[in-house]
Amino acid sequence: MERLPEMGHYVLGLLRRGPKPPSMSQKAENRLQDAHLAHLRRLQEQGDLIIYGPLEGDTDLRGVLIFRTESIDRARELMRNDPWVIRGALVLDLSSWFAAAGLQVVSNAQSPTGRDHPTEP
Repeated sequence: MERLPEMGHYVLGLLRRGPKPPSMSQKAENRLQDAHLAHLRRLQEQGDLIIYGPLEGDTDLRGVLIFRTESIDRARELMRNDPWVIRGALVLDLSSWFAAAGLQVVSNAQSPTGRDHPTEP
């Protein structure tokens, strides 16, 4: 009989386009995007965020985050200072998620698109 992996409890975040799209210069938008990415990197370095990344295509769904917490309230608190969320350009949807226990990122490989990040939220 196949042994099933031990399961862990996480929070899955989906970033979607918000009701307040940015109306700013490209330079200001790039600065805001850099601040957004710095915020996410900080959360990952602190161990609160397992992985994050953008979704390709021009849809309302913009990105995915997996938090190392069981608490949706905790994940919401971690994202309350995200520049795009504060501005209303991105909205965060959070759900409890079960996956293999000990979920972690083992590589910092470059994105498949060859870009570090998109310039739009």
